[in-house]
Amino acid sequence: MKRVTGIGGIFFAAKDPQKLKEWYERHLGIATLFLSNDVAHPSRSGYTVWNVFPKSSKMFESSKKEFVMNYRVEDLESLLSVLEKERIRIIGNVETDVNGKFASILDLEDNKVVLWEPGNHIPERPYQEPDRVTGMGGIFFKTIDKVKLKEWYRTHLGFDVTEWGCTFRWIDPNDPEAKVPARTEWSPFPSDTKYLLPSEKEFMFNYRVKDLVTLLQNLKSEGVEIVDEIQEFTYGKFAYIMDPEMNKLELWEPVDDGF
Repeated sequence: MKRVTGIGGIFFAAKDPQKLKEWYERHLGIATLFLSNDVAHPSRSGYTVWNVFPKSSKMFESSKKEFVMNYRVEDLESLLSVLEKERIRIIGNVETDVNGKFASILDLEDNKVVLWEPGNHIPERPYQEPDRVTGMGGIFFKTIDKVKLKEWYRTHLGFDVTEWGCTFRWIDPNDPEAKVPARTEWSPFPSDTKYLLPSEKEFMFNYRVKDLVTLLQNLKSEGVEIVDEIQEFTYGKFAYIMDPEMNKLELWEPVDDGF
């Protein structure tokens, strides 16, 4: 049985969620949904949800962390039966709404994980600026023991982990000429990593963009804090900015066939 098939959402806590969401929409063009069709079913409409919640939200119940990941699965109830036999901590019961079925579990380090079996309903996607963020590029977070945690995700959720993490591939319906599927990287880091500095948070998200140089010029003129200079590798260009609540963001202009 295929366990996790993709990234369904990222959710994180904020002091003022409404103001922060407005900042992301104004400067990065993010408006809650990214289209991300499954590689195995490219014609089937899919999406990844992005959202910000108050720290007191039910979203963070049972978790000590300020972020929650959502992963897509094909058969939630069968997977939960397997996870229960594997003695994975399941929180509450399966919930169902117009978007599909949901259940929550805790991983080895008490990160809350939402498992989502999508329904047939596709929400209306808000307009997003085409010259700003186009999708999720990566999820990076601190861990006590990244070797053990990666093995936990391999064993129980079926992640194809390597030395550094896992790659999720997806089809961007807005880029039909792409030579290869788009990529989102998932990677745990040691708790003493300096990669997330100057942010003190336990997580950092990477956002895909099409024209990093122009976007940085626009962000600078808008007063957004930019960290360091553009870095360029065979797989793309990278830059870092800070949001108003001191979350460090990685912006990536990818070369998806560069790996």
